[in-house]
Amino acid sequence: MKQSIFLLGEQKDMVIKAMNYNRLTLQGMNKKLFDIAFNKLNQNHNAVELDGMEMILVSQSLHKYGKFLSYSKQLKESKEYRIYGDSFEEIRKNFQKLNGPKFKKSKTA
Repeated sequence: MKQSIFLLGEQKDMVIKAMNYNRLTLQGMNKKLFDIAFNKLNQNHNAVELDGMEMILVSQSLHKYGKFLSYSKQLKESKEYRIYGDSFEEIRKNFQKLNGPKFKKSKTA
């Protein structure tokens, strides 16, 4: 199951910049899995379909790039990336809540 997310031009640029930064630190299978999500976002469409894991990768990238900007004393930009990372994480949590596995509570004796 995937969630369709519409990204405005500026939002998409932020995500791609953050993912480009994060991509440089990855290798092996992690990079291959990351590239699947990265390639979806690099397409010319503003709407992208992401699963929960791909949303985690986007959120992590936004936070990691925000942290980098903070170290570079670009505090306003850092805050923007972190806030957007938080909002992406909220989208993921809602998606997981709606589409994740459902557990039935069993009655105990």
